[in-house]
Amino acid sequence: MSTGSLAIVGLGSNLGDRGAILDEALDALQAEPHVHLHTISSYYESPPIGGPSGQGPFLNAAALLEPALDPLSLLELLHRIEARFGRERTERWGSRTLDLDLLLYGEEVRRTPQIIVPHPRLAFRRFALVPAVEVAPWSIDPHTGLTINELLTSLDRRPSLVALTAVDPADAASVELVARVQRDVVDRLGAVALKRGEPAGSSGTVAPAHLCDRHYAEVQAIARRTDAGEWSRNVPGEDWLVADFSLDLELQRGATMERNEAAADDAAWKHVWNLFTYQRAAEAAVARALPPTFVVLIGKPAEAAAVRDRGFPRPILIPDSTDPEGIAAEIVTTCGATRS
Repeated sequence: MSTGSLAIVGLGSNLGDRGAILDEALDALQAEPHVHLHTISSYYESPPIGGPSGQGPFLNAAALLEPALDPLSLLELLHRIEARFGRERTERWGSRTLDLDLLLYGEEVRRTPQIIVPHPRLAFRRFALVPAVEVAPWSIDPHTGLTINELLTSLDRRPSLVALTAVDPADAASVELVARVQRDVVDRLGAVALKRGEPAGSSGTVAPAHLCDRHYAEVQAIARRTDAGEWSRNVPGEDWLVADFSLDLELQRGATMERNEAAADDAAWKHVWNLFTYQRAAEAAVARALPPTFVVLIGKPAEAAAVRDRGFPRPILIPDSTDPEGIAAEIVTTCGATRS
C-alpha cells in the first residue's frame, strides 16, 4: 500500500563496473514488493568531492520511487541493498561500490540519529541535483521551499557567492570565528571578500532614530553594495565571492526586533510609516542584491538548526567542525560540490 509520498533516491558508484552496478541496484529496487519504481535518470559521471585522494570518478543517477514504507524503513532497505554490493561505511566520502542516498521523501523533515531527510547536502551537490531534476524537477526542498530545479538553477548562477554569518551577532567569539574563516576561504579559493562594512550613520550619514529602522537602513546600504547586476559585470564567471553577512538573515532579524520604540513626542502613525518605509526599502534592495549560492551559519549549532528548520530561502550549511581550518575546509569542499 502506498504512503502517498514520492521519494528520490540518489545512486552512485566509483568502484568496479559502475554502470553494471547501478543497473543491478535498480533491478534490486524494482524487485522490492514495497517499492514502485517510477522513473530512472540518465547516468552522469562526476569527479569525487572531498575524501581521500586518488579516487576514480563517480557514476551517478537518481530514481523516483513510490514507497509503501516509512522513511526510516526505506532507508534501512537502501542500506541492505548497499550491503549486497559490498558497501562498507568506514570512510567519509571514500570510494564505494554502491551508494544509495535517500535525498527526499515527499516534504518530510526528520533529523534523528537514525535518519536525516532531506539529505543534508542535497542542496549543495550538483552531481545529485542534476539527475534528481531529470526525474522530478517539481519536487520541493522543505527547508528552502524551492523546487530542486530552482536549487540547481541557483548553483549554476554566476558569480557564485557564499555567505558566512554568526548565528548570534551578539556572540563575539562567533563573530571573530566568521572573520577568521572568511580570510581562510578567500585565500583557498582565490575569492573576492565582501565585508558588511560600517553601520549606517558612522560615516557622516544621519542614522534613523529607532533601532529597527536603523537596522533596516543598514541592510539597505549593504544590499546596494552587492547589487547583482554590478557584480555580474565585474567578477569573472567562475570566481567566488565570500561575504561575512547574510542579507536574508538580516531581514529576519529585523522582523523580530522590538517595534514599540516611538519617542513620546512622535506621532504613532509616523513611527509606523517610518518602519514600513525602511523595511520595504530594505526588502527591495535585498531582492536586487546578488543572491548567495548557500549560507554558512557559524556558532551555536542548535540555534543554526532552528533557523534552517523554520524555513530559510537559501540552502544552509551548518559545519560539522568547530575550528577555523576545519570549517574553511568544509566550505571549500561544498563550493567544489556546487560545480561538479
